[in-house]
Amino acid sequence: MPETRSSELARAHYVYACFALAVGLASLAPPAAAHDYWIERSGDGYTLFQGHVYSSHKGEERVPYDPTIVKRVACARAEGDITTLEPARAYPVRVLARCSAVLIEVSSGYWTQTLTETIQKPKTEVRGALRGWRSEEAVKRIDVWTPRLAQPLSDGLELMPREDPFRLKPGDKLRLLVTWRGQPRRGVAVAYDGNARGVTGADGQANILIRHGGVQTLSASFEEAVQDPLAEKVVRGTILQLELAK
Repeated sequence: MPETRSSELARAHYVYACFALAVGLASLAPPAAAHDYWIERSGDGYTLFQGHVYSSHKGEERVPYDPTIVKRVACARAEGDITTLEPARAYPVRVLARCSAVLIEVSSGYWTQTLTETIQKPKTEVRGALRGWRSEEAVKRIDVWTPRLAQPLSDGLELMPREDPFRLKPGDKLRLLVTWRGQPRRGVAVAYDGNARGVTGADGQANILIRHGGVQTLSASFEEAVQDPLAEKVVRGTILQLELAK
């Protein structure tokens, strides 16, 4: 029994430490991550935007981006198959398709922090550089639930519901899985509407309380040290977007 009690205490200490880390990451996240991505759907396709329409941060509603940051687009069909799509190479990036879910992976490259500003250049090109990182992100929009969507659509950092989220209402809990390279990822900070709500456990899962109807923005992120003269780390982030009944 003492061993069981000890393991429970260790687990509690781990959860507390990870949650503190999640809060710290939310407050100290690189400014590059302050612009959120989202996907808008029209009758014949999807458009990628960046800005603060669904963000907890203040700023312009829409912020232009270089269309070359889009690296991959995946479309999950109702039948369960996954296809790679070629996006239009113009701002805002648009994809013509009809999908149950669409995933867009982006890389905005190197960023550097100085005492006064954040610059989208590697630290070797910035005078007074304090720290540098490379940003790798993804955004996924789910419109129609299929069992296939409980599994990752990519090898990157990804966030997915474990069951049909469209059955939920405010006050219900959404069970989420975070994967990295196709495997559950422990200790990843998870946020809801930009606010840290916890971290994933050993199984890569976390429970998030649904607080409102309409558009849901869930995100996960972690940092990884790298041996790169242009940056100390890679900041990986992913966003899950879906809309519930109001």
